[in-house]
Amino acid sequence: MGFYLLSYLCMFVFMLATAYLVYRQITLPVHVRWELYPVQHETASRVSYGGSYLEEINWWEKKQERSLFNEFKYMLPEILFLRGLWKENKILWRVSFPFHFGLYLMLATLGLLLVNALFTLWKGPGFASGGTTQSLLDGLIVFIGWSGLILGNIGSLGLLYKRCYETELRNYSSFSDYFNILFIFLFFSSALAAAVFKDPLLEGAKAYAFGLLTGGVPLNGYAPGQTITGGVAIVSASLLIAYIPLTHMSHMFMKYFLYHKVKWDDAPNRRGGRIEAAIRENLEFKPTWRAKHVDADGSKSWRDIASSAPKEMK
Repeated sequence: MGFYLLSYLCMFVFMLATAYLVYRQITLPVHVRWELYPVQHETASRVSYGGSYLEEINWWEKKQERSLFNEFKYMLPEILFLRGLWKENKILWRVSFPFHFGLYLMLATLGLLLVNALFTLWKGPGFASGGTTQSLLDGLIVFIGWSGLILGNIGSLGLLYKRCYETELRNYSSFSDYFNILFIFLFFSSALAAAVFKDPLLEGAKAYAFGLLTGGVPLNGYAPGQTITGGVAIVSASLLIAYIPLTHMSHMFMKYFLYHKVKWDDAPNRRGGRIEAAIRENLEFKPTWRAKHVDADGSKSWRDIASSAPKEMK
């Protein structure tokens, strides 16, 4: 039961930490607009050349057209396949892609395991022994699970090698960078070892997911931690779930705010509106920058600084 309690605790930490991250993001002061185009929620005709609704005559009198489809068409290849890294650094992409995609496949495997557990509890006709639904799910779990484990191990070792032996990465790699890769590699390697030597069809993973939904009720006499590698895989996976939202690795799901709230935010600043009120609030902040030309001594607000006459620097 200890394994299940650890998993429950780690999932609770994940939800709590993620909720705090979201709360912190939505309560931050309004950002400084980037003015980068194309903005992906524009219509396809404008995105093709980097256009904007601001081109329209009397645009403020018209309803702004947005395309959620265009946003996802851009975001999905970027998030899943690291398109930006492929364009800028193909050599690094060759190890970074399997690392990230391996993690995504593990998340997909977890989702399939939970679906499998729900169907097992439901005991529907299509999920009887040898049923079509069960066979399909079993095949998907094995294929996606093994693919994720293999890619994840390749990517982890590749990234670790590059950070250790390539000067360009080693010079700005911190302790946490190495620790994160080693932590994730511990999960990938232990899970792969458990699958290779004990559980090639991932029956233990299915049974553990079933136990998560039933409060530890065993499936087919399964007990977690029967092997060292299996126990390490469960513990490392659970701790990883809690650890990710506490680090910069949370960018994998916090990218929403970068894309929508910063990079693509082109909402008009209307008189008396929400943005104007937020800007007025920002103007009352008192910066303490050390740059002399800003003259930010901690007592003057941005309003005071912006409205004062510029000083000649000699």
